[in-house]
Amino acid sequence: MKVRITIIASILFHLLVHYGIAQNNDLKFNLVEGNNGKPLGKINAITQDPHGYMWFAGSGEKCIYRYDGNRVTTFRHDDANPNSLGLTVLETIYSDNTGKIWIGGDGLDEYNPATGIFKHYKNVKNDPGSMNGNYVYSILKDHRGRLWV
Repeated sequence: MKVRITIIASILFHLLVHYGIAQNNDLKFNLVEGNNGKPLGKINAITQDPHGYMWFAGSGEKCIYRYDGNRVTTFRHDDANPNSLGLTVLETIYSDNTGKIWIGGDGLDEYNPATGIFKHYKNVKNDPGSMNGNYVYSILKDHRGRLWV
């Protein structure tokens, strides 16, 4: 009995020493900077698409960012381009399983990375098929694939 306890204690001690020493507690973080070399600023929401890209909704610069692990691509509203980001207030961001990016704030935008086009959704008076209001706080998709805004 003493031999069995000694063997078990010895095994536990060696496991503790082996895995305890192997742990590295040095965490390293890299600052992700925008295209201008400055930090991204205030980020309201983060999502990851099916391709692994990280998407950030930034309220300070009023734009969204796509980060591929090396480079940041910025998308912002452009008055001359109706296919650009249509929102100026960014509250939330969501990636669905098809890769489309949904952005909410002072409306709802759908970004299709395959075409590079933003589609805009707003409340239209007397249109029951339009959005109920013009401000979006969160976006989720349920188990049936329905988007909840």
